[in-house]
Amino acid sequence: MRFLKLTWQRTPYVPLILFAVVFAGVLLSSEIKSVLAHPLTGFAQQVVTGTLLLGLFAYQWVLFFKRVTKDNRNAGKVLVRHRWVGAAATLLFALHAVRFGHVWMSTLSAVVFLVALTGVLNREVLRYRSNAIYLIWLVTHIGLSAALVPLVAVHIWVALAYQ
Repeated sequence: MRFLKLTWQRTPYVPLILFAVVFAGVLLSSEIKSVLAHPLTGFAQQVVTGTLLLGLFAYQWVLFFKRVTKDNRNAGKVLVRHRWVGAAATLLFALHAVRFGHVWMSTLSAVVFLVALTGVLNREVLRYRSNAIYLIWLVTHIGLSAALVPLVAVHIWVALAYQ
């Protein structure tokens, strides 16, 4: 228990991400949002939250591009913001998504959850010492994030085409 307390003090974004994943999972699996008032689930709300979510997802790639270009200016601040923006994006996803839906939307939701969970399992939280394990984690996290790009693009196209 002491380990969890120390970890959460050192990484306060972790409980928020875990809460957001559980919250989104409960909302989506119970389809609570489908019985809520129209302003909470209507097209305008979906466009607003979807646009914000797209902006947060796009911002997450700043860290990747800073690392690829080896731009170390403000690297620590960008990493901290990356973690908090990831937590916020996961929570906003819970508010944006209405239900799991068919295979396509279930896949999109699963990838969002996996990106969030792999984000939580970072080196700061698990403190793995092996560089090989870190590289496996990094490739998994970035690979899932990259898989999210076409899934989101098709989701936007389908959502706007059929509204």
